[in-house]
Amino acid sequence: MKNSSGLDNSFHELNRIPRPQKQKQESFRKIINEIERKPVLERNIFPRFLTAAAALAACVLFAFIIYSEDHMNRGSNGADMIEIGNSIITQTAISLSESEKTFSAERNDSAKSAIVQDEKWERAARNAIDSGQPADVVFSSEPLYDVQIMLKGKEPIKLKIWDEQGEVFFSPMASEEVYKVSSEESALFLEYLKAISKSIQKTP
Repeated sequence: MKNSSGLDNSFHELNRIPRPQKQKQESFRKIINEIERKPVLERNIFPRFLTAAAALAACVLFAFIIYSEDHMNRGSNGADMIEIGNSIITQTAISLSESEKTFSAERNDSAKSAIVQDEKWERAARNAIDSGQPADVVFSSEPLYDVQIMLKGKEPIKLKIWDEQGEVFFSPMASEEVYKVSSEESALFLEYLKAISKSIQKTP
């Protein structure tokens, strides 16, 4: 790039060229305009580039935040959710619960358990479990029932069932998560469990 003395020499050379004064002024004006216009273009392009880059970065960051939040929500609310959905229930083992820690429904030799294969029960159990929502509750009693739902091609679902003043809660075995059965589904679900438990208690 020429320094100011170089530009001065160029201007002096223009003056020595035998041309009309008007042409010299026009040439001089073009040179000045070009010099003044170039920094303006550079100043305009650079902020535009920065604005575009900032907008792109903001979009990427916004998308990342939404994805992360959605992923975290699904991880916290959906990863441990118990759901039967359209899975086929092959049979259900129901037992009177002995404690919060032990699980007796898988013990087929126990006199305090029953194997249930009934479409009405399966429908009630499916609707009740699928309606469960995470709940924050401190139980005043031990769980009443242990329920093991066998699913075709899947791991069985093992649940502890509580009846707290007519409200039904369940917790997956080996989990601290607790779910509340919806009021619409809890009555029939609990009715079946009570009926089955009576048949178990009558078994010699």
